[in-house]
Amino acid sequence: MPYVFTYSVAPAQIINKSAEVYLKEMKEARPATRALAKEIIPNALKSTMEGIESISVYDVKEGKLEEFLNVQQNLMIAYHNIEGFKYKIEVRFKATEALKMIGMKMPE
Repeated sequence: MPYVFTYSVAPAQIINKSAEVYLKEMKEARPATRALAKEIIPNALKSTMEGIESISVYDVKEGKLEEFLNVQQNLMIAYHNIEGFKYKIEVRFKATEALKMIGMKMPE
């Protein structure tokens, strides 16, 4: 199944507030997330000139993409009231899936 990448940026002045939201929301979201996908990278952080950047990568289980995206989007809604917080969610297909879409397959 596809990978889902979630990227976010929290400027320095809102890091504490965004961390508080993260800790609160993850109590409920983590069990739901783990039921739908395998965490490949669970929140890798780095400091940049824009603030703290975070990336998470999930390998979504077969037939669970729509449900997983709903869980992720509902989690990110909790950050909407934090001015300056930005995020995006991307779906990326594995090479085997992309090749299948165009009628091809990986060599054996």
